[in-house]
Amino acid sequence: MNCLSTDIDTHFPVAGCLPKQPTGALQLLTKYPQYDGRQITIAVIDTGIDPLASGLQKTTTGQEKIIDLRDSTGSGDVDISTIVKLISNNNSEDRSIQGLSGRKLKIPLNWKNPTGNFHIGIKSLKQLMPSSAFERLIKERREKMFDSEHRLALAEAQRRLDEYINKYSLPTEEQKLTREEFQSFVDALKEVEKKYNDPGPFLDCIVWNDGDKWIACIDTSEQGDLEKCKCLTNYVDSHEFATFSVIDMVTYSVQIHHENNILEIVVAGGSHGTHVGAICAAYFGESCEENGIAPGAQLLSINVGDHRLSTMETIPSLVRAIKYCIDYKVDIINMSYGEDCQIPNAGRVQDLCNEAVEKHGIIFVSSVGNNGPALSTNSAPGATCTNLIGVGGYVTPEMQLAEYALRESTGCTTPFTWSSRGPCTDGWLGVCISAPGAAITSVPKFILCQRQLMNGTSMSSPNAAGCIALLLSALKQENIEYSPPLIRRALMNTAQKLDDEFSVGAGLLQIHKALDYIRSLAKPSLISKIQLDIIGGQGRGIYLRELDQVQVSSGDIGLTIKPKYIPKKTDQTVTYEDQEIKINFACRLSLICDPPASYVQHGKFLDLAFSDRTFDIKIDPSHLQQDQAHFTELQAFDVNQINAGPLARFPITIIKPITVNPQTHSLEFNCQTFKTGQIRRHFLQVPSGSNIAAFKITNHSCDTSAKINLNFIQLEPGRSFHVTEFEKIIRLSPHSTFQCYFNVQDKRTLELCLARWWSSLAIVDTSYSIEFHSIIVSPSVSMHLRSSQSYERFILENRLYNTYEDINGLPIINWKYLVQTLRPNKDESKIQVLSKRDCLTEQRQIYQLILTYNLALLKASDIQIKCPYLHELLYDNEYEGALWMCFDANKQYLGAGDVKKNYSVKLEKGDFIIRMHIRHDQCDLLERLLKDNGGTGLALHIEHKVNGLPAPDFYHSLGALHTQKRKIQASSIKLQWGHQQPIYMTTVQEDKLPKVINSTTGAFLFGTMTFPMNEKMKKLEMNTIYQYFVEPCLSSSSSSSKKSSSSSANSTNKKQTNPIITTTDDGISNSQSQKDQQYQEALRDLKISWIPKLNDDQGKLYEELLCEQQDLNNHIPLHIARLQQLENQLKQQQPILTTEKKDEKLNEIIKFIQDKLLSLFNEDLILNFFGQKNSSSTDKDIQIIKSDMEKRRNWFIDIYVSLGVSLCELSTLNDDTLNYLTNIYKTLQKHIDINDGKLTNFLYKYNLAKKSYGRVWKLLLKQIEEKSASQHQEYDNKLLQLYQTMNMKYLITYQERLLIAKYPQAYVLF
Repeated sequence: MNCLSTDIDTHFPVAGCLPKQPTGALQLLTKYPQYDGRQITIAVIDTGIDPLASGLQKTTTGQEKIIDLRDSTGSGDVDISTIVKLISNNNSEDRSIQGLSGRKLKIPLNWKNPTGNFHIGIKSLKQLMPSSAFERLIKERREKMFDSEHRLALAEAQRRLDEYINKYSLPTEEQKLTREEFQSFVDALKEVEKKYNDPGPFLDCIVWNDGDKWIACIDTSEQGDLEKCKCLTNYVDSHEFATFSVIDMVTYSVQIHHENNILEIVVAGGSHGTHVGAICAAYFGESCEENGIAPGAQLLSINVGDHRLSTMETIPSLVRAIKYCIDYKVDIINMSYGEDCQIPNAGRVQDLCNEAVEKHGIIFVSSVGNNGPALSTNSAPGATCTNLIGVGGYVTPEMQLAEYALRESTGCTTPFTWSSRGPCTDGWLGVCISAPGAAITSVPKFILCQRQLMNGTSMSSPNAAGCIALLLSALKQENIEYSPPLIRRALMNTAQKLDDEFSVGAGLLQIHKALDYIRSLAKPSLISKIQLDIIGGQGRGIYLRELDQVQVSSGDIGLTIKPKYIPKKTDQTVTYEDQEIKINFACRLSLICDPPASYVQHGKFLDLAFSDRTFDIKIDPSHLQQDQAHFTELQAFDVNQINAGPLARFPITIIKPITVNPQTHSLEFNCQTFKTGQIRRHFLQVPSGSNIAAFKITNHSCDTSAKINLNFIQLEPGRSFHVTEFEKIIRLSPHSTFQCYFNVQDKRTLELCLARWWSSLAIVDTSYSIEFHSIIVSPSVSMHLRSSQSYERFILENRLYNTYEDINGLPIINWKYLVQTLRPNKDESKIQVLSKRDCLTEQRQIYQLILTYNLALLKASDIQIKCPYLHELLYDNEYEGALWMCFDANKQYLGAGDVKKNYSVKLEKGDFIIRMHIRHDQCDLLERLLKDNGGTGLALHIEHKVNGLPAPDFYHSLGALHTQKRKIQASSIKLQWGHQQPIYMTTVQEDKLPKVINSTTGAFLFGTMTFPMNEKMKKLEMNTIYQYFVEPCLSSSSSSSKKSSSSSANSTNKKQTNPIITTTDDGISNSQSQKDQQYQEALRDLKISWIPKLNDDQGKLYEELLCEQQDLNNHIPLHIARLQQLENQLKQQQPILTTEKKDEKLNEIIKFIQDKLLSLFNEDLILNFFGQKNSSSTDKDIQIIKSDMEKRRNWFIDIYVSLGVSLCELSTLNDDTLNYLTNIYKTLQKHIDINDGKLTNFLYKYNLAKKSYGRVWKLLLKQIEEKSASQHQEYDNKLLQLYQTMNMKYLITYQERLLIAKYPQAYVLF
């Protein structure tokens, strides 16, 4: 054993990996080990929990840890409406059904199915599996199922080609053809490798009833060998699950909705939910420090992270998740999900979150977001909903050492830099309490890792939820009644206070003190049964932020305190006991401000019974210190139970901004030192006329780098903070400077928030400044151009007093998207009632509106799809949606998106279907969307990414623009304060737009405008710009052509009004004779056009025409019509024809061509004509002859193609036939490019007949690449047949998978 010169510390601080001591959880469990969460169920609304993950199998009492696994997104749903029975077979051991994949599925003998009915479906594993696991699986499959075989095939083909080239260095024509065949084979192999795109497994799903229960089996073997696949029932009944494969290690379970033919396959969408669940309640053993907070609690896992959207939550998934929580009667919900919102405490999801607490008694805990450190960066729903417990995140010294391996701890507990801060825009504080915001604990097995470090308020929320589970477990075992308001009040009134209320709310959670608090309340007490809310001001608080709000006294502000009764059970009728509680409730309240606030004047006492009471307060912020955020809470105490703490809280936040130096329009902050985690906030009013801010910071430290979070925010009413936010994390080396520019709104308060990163050690010395500029485009921040006007006028001005702006260059227009508006196809859009799975409490049935849009692209395009009516609205959306999915013409799923983020999909040329899904329990609201815009339906925007559009020209006057002289040159725009500079800008010409859509009428360009004062300013997008194409575009050439044809028609009409009539010897006028002839020809042509459509083996109409008019013997269109009739008959009868009968039909066609058609053409005449120079002449007579010869040449080509195809389809081909085919090939070569699409079918069959598989292969690959998706299936099937002919098994398997992926039988379910 080696001797070590340094002692190794083996006492790893495990307790810091999942902290329990800072919250009092450890103290409570040490004293009461039985209060470990038993009897409590926590719903984890997240990405789903892996039941295989460490510590998530059993509770401390041996119960199942996870009571059920659910997927509320719909991304795991499989349509199982197709019913099949066993394929009858004399061999009882060979029992099978055919799956929707086309595979034969072998039914094991031990499967019981009294009815014999099997419900079948199919599901793409890519739509189920987390991306990391799927990519690993695909990589492994490629190596095993493709690469190894393909490398051998390619090497062999290349070797064969090289040997042939070496053997025949001077090849004959025949040898050249052979060499080309070998080269084609090599090229095809390389092309397949280049275009290789494994869609992943498509799994057959089988569901049946064994007479007792519903059972599902998923064919994870992909071979139909169901004996190797696990049979599952609903997880809640059996607690059984399976893994897809040992490579991916992804677990799945099922929920069978047999009443509406849906199989719900439940798969964790990521590692986040498992980590959260483990923090809540993982159990590794008695007294194990790695245990979750409440190891005795059970979990309900609900996945709201839609696999189609990279685990983004959707409104329908959240609504369904809340319904599940109510149905399962959970005690606590933990939701570590959230997004910014425009309106707090409003909208479909936020209303249901509040309802779950208020009506169903569930304790709802949620993260407040990771958008800090600036104020008012709260996320919905955790920090915006009144009834939710929003949890912020902090880090302790123990966590710093155990989780982050810091070389030394900071020595103090501090909020994480990124933890979101309050208040909400309506004054609500948002952050209720704070808990440890990081942990090292279990993650799913598919990560191939036992545990991981994760941080965020996503981790602080389950820590708090686990603590609350301990509290509820204690209350249940001690038979103490509780309600959500009581729990919330206990947590807040016992929290450990810190100075920063915006970060930590009431303080750091102390769960052991919360238990003591509830126990200490006088019994019987009505406090636990009555909730008191105070509303007024902006709603749930007062938030004064702008300068004009804080310069003078507010005057009287009316507040209302509202008592609300919380019944034991909301699903029962009102009892006398309920009414007695309301009647007996009365308390005398003492009102105080905490912290004390002299600027808030209010009454001291209020007598309250069970009715609303209104009172006034007054706020005078005029004497408050500038450049600070001032916070206090108006709190109401029961004078008889002061120890119970405040029964109601009303937050008041006053921000007193400073004004900027009116001479320099700048502020400097010198000698600003930053300790670890220190935050400096500055509030300033942006000067009138300014719209640009330049911020600069310098690190003056000699040897210390600075990691600093810059978070600059202005707030606009009714808009998310993200709209006006500038956020960036920078690293400043010693003696370095960082500068940035960002947009501002004048006369509105700007918060400059700078935070030293929480883990950065040592003190840094900095100085920073902000300077304001003005380059205003009027009349509006958004410019709107009309293509019909060809130019637009705007004004450039500098409104910042006594300043001068020098624009070093022309304005830069960055066109981003060509936006196309689609309206739904009404025939395919409908409202449907959903199943009981989507029925809320009180029988509120949810309906769905499915809108279908048709999109045609003339070439490939990278697009974003948005519903402008609902975009950017998630938690504050009144509707549930809108989720869209994009499909090609074959129903192949291509991508999806929703309302909150910008989702893009790359599409090739062709036709596409976009289906959008919106839900609500009020059907009339959905009908309104269907009838939007005067009945045309809800609009969808298709944003086509554009590049390389020409830059506009700029002029100082309209005259200069008209004459296109004296363009504005670079560096020539100078703006003095108060001076207005008119600018005339040219628009984008329509012919310069990308030719991606059929018509630009109704479309518009969207982009941004920047002004290059310097290099960094070029990136600052200051104005949005739109150009509309509102009228059809008619080019001058097409107009003149129409005029010309119109005048020609008029002149013809004039001539016809006074015809010159001559008379024949028979006394009949020439004009009448011509009309009779035209009539006979039209009648003849009509009859000929009907010949191919008639199912007439004898060709009666054809023969009748020949008999009636002898001159038709040489009329080529008549014989071609008969040829088409024969070919159509063969096509229709082919499925039922024997080989002999088919050969008879083919020989009939061949004989007809040889006897009737070929004799009508003089090939030399055609060749001689097109070989002459005058074949390209523009002389009128020559053009008439040329038109006739082109028509004859095309007929000649078509006839030879038909002849060649018919010969190729004969069942046996002798040498003479093959030689004849070669002659046909050479003949066609003289008249048409051999790669022309007309010859595709012939070349395919000809090369197949000659066994030139390389040429066939290249031809099919070329067709698949060039044709639109709607035409691919024919060539894909032929490609599969070719692989089967060549016996290339690995390519057969690959092509079969592609066929399943590319040609599904139905659309993916919503």
